[in-house]
Amino acid sequence: MKVEQAKQIASNAIEQLRRALEAGHSERLKGYLAAMARFRRYSWGNVILIASQKPNATHVAGFHAWHKLGRFVKKGGKGILILAPIIRKKAKNNGESEPDESSAAVGFGAAYVFDISQTDGQPLPEIGSVSGDPREYRERLATFIAEQGIALEYSVAL
Repeated sequence: MKVEQAKQIASNAIEQLRRALEAGHSERLKGYLAAMARFRRYSWGNVILIASQKPNATHVAGFHAWHKLGRFVKKGGKGILILAPIIRKKAKNNGESEPDESSAAVGFGAAYVFDISQTDGQPLPEIGSVSGDPREYRERLATFIAEQGIALEYSVAL
């Protein structure tokens, strides 16, 4: 039932987008493109589902994922319905004594994610930005970062 509900939400959102574009209005398309930029790891269908149910969403994760990050979903928080792959392990035995285990997606099921605005708890860790003057450690830092294969960019605050 929930899978059909998710499909209906996506179909309605796509139909509204089509009508808006035919009428010469591109705001909805810009909104979906912005959502695609925020949720790069999600499929187009799930981006449509997220953006149509919570257009101002910025960071989404499942209930347990938020818990692992030290955050919890606020009481009464309404989840955002998406379609998640159902993964099953299948054992193959090619005449060997130990089975070769691999996994495959066997379908999709309804799942709920929550936006960070629907959670409380520890702040999310910030990655990729450091401020301050490294002074005498600059060369050492640059060498270490280059060895890690990370691009180092400098910006000067005015």
